[in-house]
Amino acid sequence: MKSFPLFFACLAGLVGMAAEAPSAATFAELAVAEKRLAAQQAIFDHARTFVKASPEAKSWFARVRDAAKAAADPEVQAALQQILLLDPNRKPLLPLNPKLPNTYDDPEGTTPETKLAHLERVLDQRRSGKEYPLTTEELVALTSHADFATAQRANRLLRRVKASVAAPLLWDRLAKLTQRSQVQEVEDEILRLPVGLATKYLPTMPAGEALASKAAWARLVAVRASRSGKTGVALRETLLPMLKGPANELTEAAWAAVPRFFDEADRAALTEVAQGLSERLAPKAKAALDALPAK
Repeated sequence: MKSFPLFFACLAGLVGMAAEAPSAATFAELAVAEKRLAAQQAIFDHARTFVKASPEAKSWFARVRDAAKAAADPEVQAALQQILLLDPNRKPLLPLNPKLPNTYDDPEGTTPETKLAHLERVLDQRRSGKEYPLTTEELVALTSHADFATAQRANRLLRRVKASVAAPLLWDRLAKLTQRSQVQEVEDEILRLPVGLATKYLPTMPAGEALASKAAWARLVAVRASRSGKTGVALRETLLPMLKGPANELTEAAWAAVPRFFDEADRAALTEVAQGLSERLAPKAKAALDALPAK
């Protein structure tokens, strides 16, 4: 029990030491490389005790400021400048350009590209539809632009403005494209549509002749279409012939869709189709058959 008074006495002594301001010798040690870190920490710890503005804080930070001005060593100046950031009386510096980004004048332009850029900026800022530089009808017209990048940007913005109008246009565009890179961009936009809209306009069989567009259709079917109802029956009838064929992205996507549209009752038919597949397709067919859900 006698140890408690001694403990409180030591604690009081430590608090008193912590509250004591660093001496001039501590500031002088900033110029000595070996002692700089300890001196900087001592000054920093004392500066942290001034949480609110007060005459004591003003006096202390004036002392630090004078020491920073008098220091010849750039490292000492940098250390003291960091400590001055703790000054509760310090006024935050204004930004280099106080004008907020959303107060800049809208860009002037009459080309489709500049209008699309303006519209995208307005959408990003979530401004009123009254400020849109293009109407829905004008956007629809731009989705058929000869330049793919311009047309695709119009498709993307139309999806953001009115997804119900963009959905059928995106599916139609997917069927007409032949380049894989372009097909992938349109496929990504369809995936960003609300699921209800993507499935509402989903064709029950792929249109067009390009392998890339057909494979994209199969991939979208695998993640967006439903197996229920007449649509599910039609999709099963469309997918089954696609499973038997050369190893390519279409047959791979078709086998990936099998667990979504077929079940255990279809195992016999699927096993027959899987006979004689190439080494590339055989593992995918096995994985699809293993993942068949119960009826």
